[in-house]
Amino acid sequence: MDTTTLGRTGLKVSVVVLGTGGNSRLGLRRGGSETEAIDLVRAALDRGINFIDTAPVYGTEQVVGAGIEGRRDSVIVATKARCTVQGSSYESREFVAPGDMRRSVEASLKALRTDHIDILQLHGVRPHQYEFCRNELLPELQQLREEGKLRFLGVTESFGVDREHKVAQSAVADGVWDVLMLGCNFVNSSIARFVLPQTTEKNIAIMAMYAVRGALARKETLDSLVAKLIGQGEVPPEALDPNDPLGFLLEEGVSGSLTDAAYRFCRHLPGISVVMTGTGSLAHLEENIAAINREPLPAHVLEKLSAAFGKVTSATGDIE
Repeated sequence: MDTTTLGRTGLKVSVVVLGTGGNSRLGLRRGGSETEAIDLVRAALDRGINFIDTAPVYGTEQVVGAGIEGRRDSVIVATKARCTVQGSSYESREFVAPGDMRRSVEASLKALRTDHIDILQLHGVRPHQYEFCRNELLPELQQLREEGKLRFLGVTESFGVDREHKVAQSAVADGVWDVLMLGCNFVNSSIARFVLPQTTEKNIAIMAMYAVRGALARKETLDSLVAKLIGQGEVPPEALDPNDPLGFLLEEGVSGSLTDAAYRFCRHLPGISVVMTGTGSLAHLEENIAAINREPLPAHVLEKLSAAFGKVTSATGDIE
């Protein structure tokens, strides 16, 4: 397993992050049992993953806590807290009340069976919510950090909604957040234009999400997405073969699958620290680990991807 230093946190982490949200949620969302999910967490640790991301809304904090029990000292755990009241939309202006950050953190500590959270991130912050998060929630999070319940602080963006990554840009400018979780894939790598030069300069760690999720997971939906983006004027039609727009990714010497290409693209994009992968299957997890640990895509393939998708800012999958 390749490892890296997570920006200015100084944490040594696997380049693969086990994501416990998304469409699978360790298999729980598709009918898997808690025991199976716990076994998957342990299998990930056995294969060198030492970085796990969860959140209260995922319903996976408890299985993560059980999976890392007895191995907590060797695992980096990230979880989240919402800035809007429970049950409200992520787009809401119904903000949490004073003390809710503490209550959320305490509940996460209990579920995770730990006395500290390595990285606490505000979850899916929208541009109209960021000022409240900085002014009203950050002081409470800093107090919790002083108490030793949190080590580092971060923000996750609303990929596809926040098309110019305004929250990330504000977070970088403020200089108080250690880690940002941002959406990126080979169709929409707009963070490379809007954010990554600044985060690299300030050594802010980037956790890449949406490398494969949504439309990128299957050729049929990916081809449909490309056609849509061409119709919207975000992709020049002459840049791709209309009959097989992403076929060049599967040519000999390039990649064995679209998923493999997608993970390698994000893994080696300058400025990205680590790549998220979610699954409910051990075999799938092993395939994803192998992809993320492989070499970069060939230079001529990266040039073709840039020529085709360099101006895309639209959503490329589901939002949450």
